[in-house]
Amino acid sequence: MQTNELKKELVTLIENTNDEDLLNLLKEDFVFYGNIKNKDITDGLNDEQLQELKSLSEEEGTKDTQTLEEFKKATQQWRTK
Repeated sequence: MQTNELKKELVTLIENTNDEDLLNLLKEDFVFYGNIKNKDITDGLNDEQLQELKSLSEEEGTKDTQTLEEFKKATQQWRTK
């Protein structure tokens, strides 16, 4: 889709909604993403934070995962039969 067509479609969608929460969300996204051009999310991190982020990204995805049985045991007191 060409840029002008996309703009027209977005304008139409915006004009046809009265959902203030949605409009505020769109505004926040436009402001945020408009201000981060040519920036990286890690630009404001210090060396320690970068190292922590790197180590977290290398962790096994299931590191803190519980089995279904462990979950049931841990939540037994809140479940009804």
